[in-house]
Amino acid sequence: MKNRIGIGVAVAGMIAHPAFAQSQVTLYGVADDGFSFTNNQAGGHAYQMVNGALGSSKFGFLVKEDIGNGYKVISVLENGFDINSGKLNNGGRLFGRQAYVGVDGPYGQVRLGRQYDLVLDSLIPLASGAKFGGILATRAGDVDNAWGDYSFSNSIKYLSPSLGGVRLGALVSLGGVSGDFGNGLKYSFNAGYTGGPVTINAVFSRVNNPATSIYDATAGPTENGTFANPITNPIYSGYVSARRYQTIGAGGNLALGDATLGVVYTNVQFIDVVRTSSTPFSGTAHFNTTEVNATYRITPALLVGSSYSFTFAGDADYGQLNAGAQYSLSKRTSLYLVSAWQHAIGINSLGKRAVAALTFVSPSSNQNQVAVRLGIRQTF
Repeated sequence: MKNRIGIGVAVAGMIAHPAFAQSQVTLYGVADDGFSFTNNQAGGHAYQMVNGALGSSKFGFLVKEDIGNGYKVISVLENGFDINSGKLNNGGRLFGRQAYVGVDGPYGQVRLGRQYDLVLDSLIPLASGAKFGGILATRAGDVDNAWGDYSFSNSIKYLSPSLGGVRLGALVSLGGVSGDFGNGLKYSFNAGYTGGPVTINAVFSRVNNPATSIYDATAGPTENGTFANPITNPIYSGYVSARRYQTIGAGGNLALGDATLGVVYTNVQFIDVVRTSSTPFSGTAHFNTTEVNATYRITPALLVGSSYSFTFAGDADYGQLNAGAQYSLSKRTSLYLVSAWQHAIGINSLGKRAVAALTFVSPSSNQNQVAVRLGIRQTF
């Protein structure tokens, strides 16, 4: 009997071991916090602790299971949180940044669940926000969502393998409204090329009923009705009652030794805006933004960068100058310093004099706003 038990245990171990060896679960995350000074928020100076200046504090699980013949089942569950209060970000969702499962194989990846838009996938590697500036350096309130403030629920995403440096992608996000397929429907397509020192990406994205489908409004807008506007940034808050939200973007990077030069262009349209109690505009609003940026690695530990962006927004214009530096204390931990100055002119989306309003910063009382952030970031 003892011999039979021993043989049984050995056989069970031989069966279980390969499955264990072919599966992998990785816990990863970021802890990012800092101190911020703003010269004008509603007319006064502001001194604040700011979570995630270079990207939200987060943790997540990456699961990979090898199922043979070059295929893997993959899943990601990613949470965003405020390190200063411990509260959940992303509308209070447990895994509000990403929550998807899919298959990765020789013909690409297919993912199902809550995911980032292809605008982020395409443009964030080319922009100053990801390179050195974080959310403070995003363009005109991140109106193009290239920083990924809003993820897409109920989505199916396909990412092709690289073929001669070319990659393609497609995404569709189902609205989930019974009897109304188009309500909340979102779709996007992208294409990119990477070869040697050159990277070029382009993307198209369209969102139906953005107020409820990405901005988390409690109810959709009705003509001349009351609308609880979920967006406070006056650069575009007057347009979020649009029936459709569209982004077209393109950009490129050129690596020259320790320096990298980049340019990003986006055209954003809020199509068929509904006039409501909090959105006085009707029609279609256009944003055309161009950003140029440059970074230089002075030493292996020290990176500096600068960028300038200009946004034509109908009756308003927004110019923004950013600069920053990062110093690596180790492979996982870095200190950073970021500054941004925004200047606004014209009439904003609410039909009032345009004021400067850096992304996720309370608006200035005048045309200018300057913010400086000093922080520490650790990855695991």
